[in-house]
Amino acid sequence: MNSDEDRKKYGLPPKPEDLPEHRDPYGERTLLFADDADFIQFETVVSTIPSQIAVAPGYLEREWEDNGRRYFHYIQDTPIQAFFTFVSAEFDVLRDEAVMPDGSKVNLEIFHDPKHKYNLDRFLSAYQDGITYFSKTYGDFQFRQMRLMEFPRYSTFAQSFPNTVPFAESFGWVADFKDPDDFDYVYYVTAHELAHQWWGHQITPNYTRGSNLISESLAEYSALILTKRRYGKDNMKRFLKEELDNYLSGRSNEGKKENTFINTNRAYQWYYKGSLILYGLQDLIGQDAMDSALYAFNQEFGLKETPPFPGSYDLYRHLDAVTPDSLKYYLDDTWNKITLYDNKAEEVQAKRITEGEYEITLKVKSQKLYSDETGREENAQYESDYIDIGVFAAEDKDENGRTRVNPLYIQKHKIRPGESTITFKVKGEPVKAGIDPYNKLIDRLPDDNSIAVEIN
Repeated sequence: MNSDEDRKKYGLPPKPEDLPEHRDPYGERTLLFADDADFIQFETVVSTIPSQIAVAPGYLEREWEDNGRRYFHYIQDTPIQAFFTFVSAEFDVLRDEAVMPDGSKVNLEIFHDPKHKYNLDRFLSAYQDGITYFSKTYGDFQFRQMRLMEFPRYSTFAQSFPNTVPFAESFGWVADFKDPDDFDYVYYVTAHELAHQWWGHQITPNYTRGSNLISESLAEYSALILTKRRYGKDNMKRFLKEELDNYLSGRSNEGKKENTFINTNRAYQWYYKGSLILYGLQDLIGQDAMDSALYAFNQEFGLKETPPFPGSYDLYRHLDAVTPDSLKYYLDDTWNKITLYDNKAEEVQAKRITEGEYEITLKVKSQKLYSDETGREENAQYESDYIDIGVFAAEDKDENGRTRVNPLYIQKHKIRPGESTITFKVKGEPVKAGIDPYNKLIDRLPDDNSIAVEIN
């Protein structure tokens, strides 16, 4: 009952891949929903030419050659969605292991062109870091193996199937990362695809408006958190700014309307807005509270084979349960409204008190705005919001040659709409200060959030 004729005959909705909104910035072509998927016991035999290795989901039971063909027999011994891929090429294989929280091992295999060994450590690190951390945080990884397969750049995407991720050559296999400050998109995208083993394969969303944020926003958020653990929270601005710019670009090109996030049906919201607001929520309520909500969400819906499957309101319910009343405004603003900020650092002065200690006087302007679905904006009426105020010393280089951000002061202040002047002390010579300096909020003009410090 999956043909176009059957769907019209029985009044079924169009398949997700036929909807123009169901497009992935990483090039994924099909986004799977529980109402559109069967769960199967998967077994396949794949043949290829003798020089190639054929890969499919499941565990390799046997391989052999016969009559000029090479055969591979795969069996997945637990039910999976009817969602699978086949890749065959002349591969070299990098084999290693990831360690689960209980000490058990997960076999890792990276199938790649023999000439493309440049960034194997980045792919491998994302798998090893992610399987350990995601299992500890969200619940155990459900397979005994995880694989990554390079394929030629005749198409550009990466896509997460059960324990198997085809990953295009153009997505970093031959990327040059000589500059230590380059965005490590290989690690980031690999972490995103791995996170789908939880958000998409352990939890499959239902087929309701907004539900795909469960797969994509949570995968993008999980990749952000894993990246923060690898590169440090004080170096997250480059990642958050990338997400913010992509969201603002997406909404500026919106051709119809922008729904609230809880009812989203646009990829620029699933990915970029979703990761920002989830990252911002954990920054407000704390990592432990956020982790407990996502763990409980997975405990309720993970590995379900029968309805009910979760939608966006189910995820919201779990997040709301761990959010203090004083911070619920943030959930409402980000999920049920379209909220933007105009934050600006207007003036900052530093007065030397003693050797190495300075009194900072920072003048900022802040305004929260609500937008309707057509983009018409109006100033929000509110008392104050919690917003980061930051002061930074000069940047330097870490042991890997990467530019290092050196915060002297990062604290959340309750900032009223309009102008505010904030005075506080720091130790260390300040060079830059501002409001929301890491771009955790959705600011229409984020580049004016920080300015140089004048020392008196």
